Amino acid sequence: MHKDPRKINRRSFIHGCMAAAALAGCSKTNSAGEHVALPTEAQKAWKNSPSVSTVAIVPCPSYEEDPLPSLKKFAAELKLPDLSGKRAIIKPNMVEYRPGKPVTTDPHALKAAVELADHLGAKEIVVAEGPGHMRDTEFLLDATGLGAMLNKLSLPFIDLNIDDIEKVENKNGFSGLEFFYLPKTIVEADAIISLPKMKTHHWVGMTASMKNFFGTVPGRKYGWPKNLLHVKGIPQCILDLVHIIKPTFALVDAVVAMEGDGPINGTAKEMGFFVLGQDLAAVDATCARTMTIDPESLTYISRAGSVIGNISLDSVRVIGSPIEKVRKEFARPITFLHKELLAQSDKQGS
Repeated sequence: MHKDPRKINRRSFIHGCMAAAALAGCSKTNSAGEHVALPTEAQKAWKNSPSVSTVAIVPCPSYEEDPLPSLKKFAAELKLPDLSGKRAIIKPNMVEYRPGKPVTTDPHALKAAVELADHLGAKEIVVAEGPGHMRDTEFLLDATGLGAMLNKLSLPFIDLNIDDIEKVENKNGFSGLEFFYLPKTIVEADAIISLPKMKTHHWVGMTASMKNFFGTVPGRKYGWPKNLLHVKGIPQCILDLVHIIKPTFALVDAVVAMEGDGPINGTAKEMGFFVLGQDLAAVDATCARTMTIDPESLTYISRAGSVIGNISLDSVRVIGSPIEKVRKEFARPITFLHKELLAQSDKQGS
């Protein structure tokens, strides 16, 4: 196991969590996205996106359909980067398992992402995830069908919760954390592809490509459900992680999404598409609009529009299916609509 002489010990880490919680009063305030500071000039300088970002809504009526021809077409239109000679890490969402509920990235979506990465020339493809709630990763791989798909595709899987870790500076971050301890697999990757499930979320309203990176934070260092990140603020940590990790592109599984009490206890919502793009802020803003959610109403997406990429209607060009043709009203989590209930939700999911 990687030994970092600079790493903090468990007691110091726990004391830090307690101190942060005391200063915050309670974690739910930050988790709800309130009191997130406006970006500084240094944080605004993170942004490195074109004046207009292009996002594709790729039709896929069911998981029985083969989306690869369409994905290839839109990958060319989006000018997705050449992955020749690169080790590509695909990061699905595998937070938890609930029978009959679309909690995780579907195995067919994983297959589509792998085939797309292969089409783009990736020399090596690895699937990696650090489940944020359930500790038994082998059970999750088996129960969700993702393990069977990995076996079918003869691909390796890395559990980011127990991977070797590296200490990474978090300069000018929103969370106040001076460093993040991230899996070596993520730090050393040539390309990182976010492959989330589109869902409502009881803390931040909705989750897609950016929130997916909570699964890169190792549970063996931060606990379950990545406790210190909740104390320091989910919106703040989302922004910091996306800035540090610098994902290559996102492919969002919205063939069947989740509404209601997401990200774990909601119900299926058939949407029939993938969302593909390099600008993750634009991708998530587009996802929100297909859910009839104003992205500006979600703190982390609103802030991402200043520091990560583009989110406004006039700075995001949508190709493929028009938003107005696929948009559906989503039931919102009661905990997000009534934030006094957030304290109760702290014991469920991440």
